[in-house]
Amino acid sequence: MDSRPDWLSLDSDETVVWRGAPRIRRILPTAVVAALWIALLALGATLGPQSVLASASTLPGTFLAAGAVLLALPAVAAVVGSYLHTTHVEYVLTDRGLYRKAGVVSMRVSRVGLSAVERTSLSKGVWGNVFDYGTISISTAGSDGVDLQFTDLDDPNPVRAEIRRLIGTDRTRRDADAGASIDAATADALIDEFGSLRASAARVDRAVSER
Repeated sequence: MDSRPDWLSLDSDETVVWRGAPRIRRILPTAVVAALWIALLALGATLGPQSVLASASTLPGTFLAAGAVLLALPAVAAVVGSYLHTTHVEYVLTDRGLYRKAGVVSMRVSRVGLSAVERTSLSKGVWGNVFDYGTISISTAGSDGVDLQFTDLDDPNPVRAEIRRLIGTDRTRRDADAGASIDAATADALIDEFGSLRASAARVDRAVSER
């Protein structure tokens, strides 16, 4: 898979392995509470002056209805805001790092390189265990907390397994590169030492032959 999102700038040899986003059903609790609140307001408005919303029995029904609409607006705004904040979040995993994009008005992109990852953890609540969704937390070396999270993912176990596989692959590659660089440095040092020994031997030979 190498479908590069337009908001992410990658190196030419960096490959996208996985893309994901929070489950849209995460807004259901907000939507349910808002629906119950609106239903309660509608019921109160239809009861007229005897409604619990009425402050005096002489208030007209239209006034109560207008008040109910105004009181319902925050609930609607909460649902819309929750939806936008969910649909404007995206996660990307590459063979070099982990990325999280968020923001409705302004975009924020967070990155953690695979080479810096110290540990990963997966957390699920009660409903997460029932419906198989959870949050993957990424922590880096020297960090006391969580540096990046992939929240509310459906079927998160394969994603975490892939992250851990890539971390292992990255460490193996870096170890191999480090080993290669040490070998080359050692070889250069040996060559220099050998050249010095030859020069010393030549000087000794000349000194002996001059006697």
